[in-house]
Amino acid sequence: MSVMVTGIGFVGGYVVRDLLAAGEDVVLFGFFGGSGSAEDALPDLVYLERLLGAQDSDRISVVVGDICDLPLLLKTIDQYDVRSIVHLASLMSESSEADIPRAVRVNIDGTVNMFEAAVQRKLERVVWASSINVFGPRSLSDQGVISDDSPIDPSTVYGVCKAFLEGLGRRYYKNHGANVVGLRLSRVYGFGEHVKASRGSGSSWLSNLLEIPATGREPAIVPFGERSMDFQYVEDVSDAFVRAIKNKGGGGETYLTNGDYRPISDAFAFVRKLLPDADIVLTEGSAAAGLAPGAQTNWAYHYDSRRASDDLGIRRRFSMEAGFYRTIRAYREFAGLTEVREPAEAAISS
Repeated sequence: MSVMVTGIGFVGGYVVRDLLAAGEDVVLFGFFGGSGSAEDALPDLVYLERLLGAQDSDRISVVVGDICDLPLLLKTIDQYDVRSIVHLASLMSESSEADIPRAVRVNIDGTVNMFEAAVQRKLERVVWASSINVFGPRSLSDQGVISDDSPIDPSTVYGVCKAFLEGLGRRYYKNHGANVVGLRLSRVYGFGEHVKASRGSGSSWLSNLLEIPATGREPAIVPFGERSMDFQYVEDVSDAFVRAIKNKGGGGETYLTNGDYRPISDAFAFVRKLLPDADIVLTEGSAAAGLAPGAQTNWAYHYDSRRASDDLGIRRRFSMEAGFYRTIRAYREFAGLTEVREPAEAAISS
């Protein structure tokens, strides 16, 4: 038996790593997405190899195909005895805004195929990536917090697609018993984010705080110094998907998964502590980083993920400091630079 993973990019690489560590055989189903480019069909194997090393390569199978090709998806499930799917393949925010028909085909039709596969092949579990982009200003409580019970208020094509899929997931569970669960991801960061940025994530400004100073590509301007942010480290996200695959509860539901909510000024100060010679400047607003005045800032909301903890056992392990240290260390190693000293506050929580 095996677990299929679609969308082998930034988060997907860590999910594959953690599934292997949990003893699962993994099938990578390549995301083609209708672009017409053969390169887009393949997972980023160079990035994946760096994460995995030589770990259990004989337990990974790669199938190149379009997530919108349901017959091929079903054939692959049968061939590799797939019992569960982690579905991450998606057209990112800026790319979705630029091409709405393609966003609908990839984000909605591709995910519906996973739901259909769950029904037709009686899969044990499908865990798919939703997003905090289903929420907006009207979702905020009087206390300024967003929970899973908050009103939906998407303001982007990407968010609209995810909100629609959340409703479909509930119907597939109610109508067919499909055990599908969505995870509402916050703003994910970590080593490998350059993979996501190259695919039109629309939130690459955070590289000015982490990747650029870590690798010595300076100077860098860090915007939004007056805001706070839900810093969600990628290893917490991958752990959440593995836990959600193992836990069979919560069918049809979607769950917030949050990070460490902290002022961006605190984040800047910690990077300064790790890299005292880095040429970085903290500013307010978005203009100094070349972002439009109306740049989406869902990441600045405070999210309550207690329901995911209660129902699925998902919890945050990494503080902002711990995640930042691991990210900067990895990027410096990647660039062949000297290692930074680990401060006491960067220890991983138990």
